[in-house]
Amino acid sequence: MKGATQMAIIGYMRVSTHQQKFDSQQKALELYGVDKIYKEYESGRKIARAELNKALASLKPGDTFVIFKLDRLARGTKQLLNLLEEFEKNNINFISIQNNIDTSTPMGRFFFTIMSAFAEMEADLIRERVLAGLDAAKLNGKQLGRPPRTKELEKALHLYHTSDLSVAKIAKICNVSTATIYNHLKKEGISRNKKTLESRKDKNINVT
Repeated sequence: MKGATQMAIIGYMRVSTHQQKFDSQQKALELYGVDKIYKEYESGRKIARAELNKALASLKPGDTFVIFKLDRLARGTKQLLNLLEEFEKNNINFISIQNNIDTSTPMGRFFFTIMSAFAEMEADLIRERVLAGLDAAKLNGKQLGRPPRTKELEKALHLYHTSDLSVAKIAKICNVSTATIYNHLKKEGISRNKKTLESRKDKNINVT
């Protein structure tokens, strides 16, 4: 509860829609003895929340930030950890009533350390799963990276080499961009104007 030397106690509560009620959250915050409550109708997955930003901006070193439950503040470990790191850096106490978390106590600070460890482990597990998936794909013979030439592009290049059609016409027929055709021709060492020159020669036009 509010102590003699304690500064402001700021409460924050959130529901996802206007049809939901604040009743249980508001009662718990008022019983705790908050000085001011910020109310938010917004999804917890949204990081940028107007009322949350106002609540955070009002905090000063030594203040206490109170919520009813962790999921009212953040939906993900990373998002929650970022907020807790900001609180620690700015000497702001954090209280989650339903979860019995109070970072002004040794147990609360221990929770913060455990949260950091879990967040790091979560990131490592994600990296491991990605690498394992890539290895499995390679073993199954799947092509990684940029996909190989499509049938449309193969057809476009074939038409380029065997017909008198312009690149623009070929691109339209094969449903590929002219830039894609030119890029692949460049890789083959063929300049952009070679087809024009060859076409003119085939028509016995003197090219200087």
